Amino acid sequence: MATPATLSELTTDAGPVSPGFTPARHAYALRVPYARASLSVSASTAAPGATLDIAGQRAAAPTATACVPLAVGRNALEIGVVGEPGAPRYRLTVVRDQPTPDWVQATAGAPFAARDSAGEMVWQDRMWLCGGYTPELVSDVWSSTDGQDWRAEAPLPAPAGINIPLTWVFDGRMWVSSNDGSLYASADGRGWQCVCTQTPWQGRYAPGAAVFRDRMWAVGGLGQGRLWNDVWWSVDGRHWTCQTPAAPWSPRQVFSMLVVHRERLWLLGGGITQYHPFRAYRDVWSTADGEHWEQETEQAPWPARIWSSAVSWRDRLWVFSGFRSEPQWTNLDDVWYSVNGRDWQALSTPSRWSPRHEVSPYVHAGRLWVVAGNAWPLQRDAWYLDLPGLCFLSQPPVEEFSGAYYAYRAHADFGAADGPVRYRLIEAPPWLTVDAARGWVRGLAGDPGAFPVVLEAIDSRGATARQQWVVQVLPVG
Repeated sequence: MATPATLSELTTDAGPVSPGFTPARHAYALRVPYARASLSVSASTAAPGATLDIAGQRAAAPTATACVPLAVGRNALEIGVVGEPGAPRYRLTVVRDQPTPDWVQATAGAPFAARDSAGEMVWQDRMWLCGGYTPELVSDVWSSTDGQDWRAEAPLPAPAGINIPLTWVFDGRMWVSSNDGSLYASADGRGWQCVCTQTPWQGRYAPGAAVFRDRMWAVGGLGQGRLWNDVWWSVDGRHWTCQTPAAPWSPRQVFSMLVVHRERLWLLGGGITQYHPFRAYRDVWSTADGEHWEQETEQAPWPARIWSSAVSWRDRLWVFSGFRSEPQWTNLDDVWYSVNGRDWQALSTPSRWSPRHEVSPYVHAGRLWVVAGNAWPLQRDAWYLDLPGLCFLSQPPVEEFSGAYYAYRAHADFGAADGPVRYRLIEAPPWLTVDAARGWVRGLAGDPGAFPVVLEAIDSRGATARQQWVVQVLPVG
């Protein structure tokens, strides 16, 4: 039961405080992402004619709201009723995260119809989106330089529509296959010509495509009542050569999982578009010539998936999005990366696009893009991820008790991909040390106080990144 001098309510526009508010409890916590530079705090009291103080901002009761600026790290906000003898003070400790890579939404509603299974290319400094499932199969074409403003282009003259097509940017042209296997090309984006109506991969669903060694490549897929693991290439779109009729990886649908990385052609997973039983793969293969393939790993750590996407960006392989029907029916929003195809790490970000499959991925203007896709319902948004180079991905603890063991495993990445990252402390209290190779910042916390820490990461080419924070050492009891 609240007394007149206590708070009866404490809320924020960033969500509930922890633990849930009760008038008798006087200490609360809240964590917010780096993107939130201020916090709206509301407090109420039943004290008649009282004045409320929220982090130094005062207003008349019964309810007051204040917008409080937040520094990166620990923010201790004092809240209570002013001028009431014995009125308790409430403390809300808000931790604002350090800056780390994050997805940014360029637009929530592009002008094209929501869709998945479109074709995507980057050509003449624009992202091109071709056709897809709306749920009708369409052949419209759109382009954008910034993911926010999209321009309608000349549609493809493809009556069968576009559905998980093969796409290439090759020999000064964009190339797109239609749902019936016809191949179209455009040299200016304003007009499309049908180059070929009879291809060896005609009628297949979800083969993979890539430009590699000055050739257009097509691999795998589902067609003619069977799965394929053959590999084809062409330099003109009309004449196709079979590099191998049976690659060593099992026959499968490839989706957008064929990628060129470090002068090799890579196949990352794939699967079969049947719901039950669900069959998808986590193996990773690469080749220098399209014929002789090497298995880099049999079981990558990311969940097996269909209708997924992969790219090469920032000298790393990336796997993201997709769908699984077993053990649970679910879309995916995870993001994984690897330098060598064998060792993978998940990238955790404060925000991202909703779980979905059959997105349109792009590497454009130095950024990784995810456009549209099927989140049930279909989407027409656009998101991008920007990595400035070597940066920290981890969040340091900003509070510890006096005499307790402080431990923080720092992790920086996205600098040079050909060597380890090392760490050193630029500034720290005497009780903190760092493991230079593993990034562990550890030590037995000393007397109470506020202690600045500056940690530097150095990659194999000498690039550096710094993370700085203040550790508040608190008394016990």
